[in-house]
Amino acid sequence: MPAVTIDPHACIGDKRCLKVCPTSVFALRDPPENLQFMQVVKLTVHGGKQAYVKNELACIACMECVEACPQDAVTVIP
Repeated sequence: MPAVTIDPHACIGDKRCLKVCPTSVFALRDPPENLQFMQVVKLTVHGGKQAYVKNELACIACMECVEACPQDAVTVIP
């Protein structure tokens, strides 16, 4: 089973990982409170929510999410 993580200090909440994932591994939620100011600003621009790993067991390690993320926030270890 692949290990999937999202770095909350890098994710800007642009939903690209959600859009490209063929197995719905990701979902959105409120970000943690310990983010830096600029990170909060970037999140606000994209709707204020961050991606998180909702269903790691569904991951098929296609790496589409890793390729789609402009912030390199997604890591998949096959």
